[in-house]
Amino acid sequence: MLRWSGFWRPVSVRGRWLNAGMDVTVRAVDQGRWDDLVELFGPSGGTRGCWCMARRLPSSVVAVNGSAENRAALEGFVHDGSPVGLIGYVDERPAAWCAVAPRTEYYAIVHSRALPIDEPDDESIWAINCLFVKSGYRGRGTTLPMVEAAVEYARGSGARMVEAYPVKAMPGDPGRGVLSTFLAAGFTVYGEERTTAKRNVVVRRSL
Repeated sequence: MLRWSGFWRPVSVRGRWLNAGMDVTVRAVDQGRWDDLVELFGPSGGTRGCWCMARRLPSSVVAVNGSAENRAALEGFVHDGSPVGLIGYVDERPAAWCAVAPRTEYYAIVHSRALPIDEPDDESIWAINCLFVKSGYRGRGTTLPMVEAAVEYARGSGARMVEAYPVKAMPGDPGRGVLSTFLAAGFTVYGEERTTAKRNVVVRRSL
């Protein structure tokens, strides 16, 4: 079962993933949950000191930032009350992360030449930018409930659509999620990335 408390209002989320046998409590990140996010990401800042800033900030900034600067940037967004994402708790410990916010918050996405991005200034389109599961919880069915909760979070915040950019199949960037997870969550394929490899697709779900 998944229990959810949104950033602005509580929302009850129930879906197909209930059969996974995982009891996940999902909370939106705010200042009171910052320490939980730090615990979840660990000393590596999630992956290679990213602190989930790789697409939120311009690539030129991320290229010169170190882990400390990325951490400070994320903490600044949290301190300002900006939507940054959700933490999934298992047995009251932070186990999973889903970055979700208005797509306009993700500089590298709306300015991407590889992704087919329409209406880049539309704040009613939200984006799931990253999925991260802490070691020890992987392979236990945590990702789908995080995606489902992100959809409800976006819906409760006034979004009309949610986008994501998963890989078609592994191997690939696990931080983007895998296409099959989003299809199970009711997303449909909107387009492919404009690269030779075409490893990633754009998926959408209307709300």
